[in-house]
Amino acid sequence: MKRRDALAAGGALVVGTALTEALERWLVPARRPAASGYSLLGESDLERIEAGVAALRHWDDRWRLGISRKAVVAQLSEVAELAAEAQPAAVQPRLFLVLAELSRIVASMAYDEGDHPSAQKYYTLSLRAAHQAGPGYELYGVGILADMARQMLDLHRPQDALEISRLALDGARSRKAPAPMMSMLYTREGWAYARLGRVQAFRRTVAQAEELLDGGDSEPLPEWARVIDHAELAGVVGARYRDLAQGQDDPVAKRKSAQESVDYITRALRLRPPAQRRNQAFDLIGLGRTYLLLGEPAEAANTVCNAISLVGGLGSGRVQRRLRDWHREAAPFHREPAVAELRDELSRTLLTKSRK
Repeated sequence: MKRRDALAAGGALVVGTALTEALERWLVPARRPAASGYSLLGESDLERIEAGVAALRHWDDRWRLGISRKAVVAQLSEVAELAAEAQPAAVQPRLFLVLAELSRIVASMAYDEGDHPSAQKYYTLSLRAAHQAGPGYELYGVGILADMARQMLDLHRPQDALEISRLALDGARSRKAPAPMMSMLYTREGWAYARLGRVQAFRRTVAQAEELLDGGDSEPLPEWARVIDHAELAGVVGARYRDLAQGQDDPVAKRKSAQESVDYITRALRLRPPAQRRNQAFDLIGLGRTYLLLGEPAEAANTVCNAISLVGGLGSGRVQRRLRDWHREAAPFHREPAVAELRDELSRTLLTKSRK
C-alpha cells in the first residue's frame, strides 16, 4: 500500500469534492499483478491467515473481543508485506482480500474511538486492497464506500455522504449486487436525505430498501458481503425518522415522524438476536432520544437505563457518544426526577471516560 494511495496519509480528514473524486477511481477495474513462478505463500499458510481474519470479522458485534487496535495493525503490517510480493494466481487475490478486511477492521476500531482521520486512511487502504484483489471482489469495495458514507454522516456532512452513497450504488448496480446489499446502500442514501431534511426522498429510498429486502432471493453470499437484515433496516430507519423529527418545525409533522421512529426502533428491538447487545444498546438509546421529542422524559430515562444495563463496562466510543447526545438533549427536562438522576449518573460515570 503506497502512501499516495491513502486519502488521509497526512493525518488530515479529506472531505468534499476532493474526497468523492478520489474515490471514483476505485470503481475502475484493476489490472491484476502477474503471478510469480514460485510459491512464496502456500495454500495452508493462507488458510491460517484467513481463519484469523474470520475470527476478527465480527469483532464489532462481540464487544471488540478484547483486541486492541495496535494488535490488528501489527497483523495488517505483516500481511501487507506478503501482498507486496508477487504471489501465485490462486493466492494473490485472496491475500489482498485479507488485507482489505484487516484494514477495514482497523478503520472500524478507529471510527469507534472517534479517530476519524485514521479511520478514513484505513478505509481507503481497504478500498485499495479490494480493488487489487480484482474480479470477484469488487463488491467488497462497494461495502467500504458504504462505511465511508456512514463516517461522513457521523461527521454531520450529509452531502458528502450522499455523493459517496451514489458512487456505491452505481458500483453495485454495474456489478449486479444482491438485493440485501442494494437494500443496505439505499439505507445510506436515505440516511443522507433525512439529515438534509428531504422528507420525500427519504421515504422513497426507505421504500426501495424495504422492497429489496422483502423480495431478495436466498442465494448464498460470501461471508464478507456487506448486507442488511430486517432488524438492522428497522433500526436504521427508526433512527432516521428521529433525525427528521428533530429538524421539523411543524408540531404535527414532528410528532408523526417521532412516532414512526418509535414504531421502527421497537420493531428492531423485537427482531435483534440476543447476541447483538451493542446494537440493542444503540436502539434503546435512540428510542430514549425519541421519547424526549415526544415529551415523555420519564419513559426516555427508563429506556436509556435499559441500554446502560446492556453496555456495562464496554469501551465503545460510539455508544458513549450516543449517551452524551441523550444527556445533552435531556437537559430541558432536568426537573423530571428520573431524568435528573440519570443525567447525574452519566456525568459521574460513563461520560467522564469519553470526552473527546
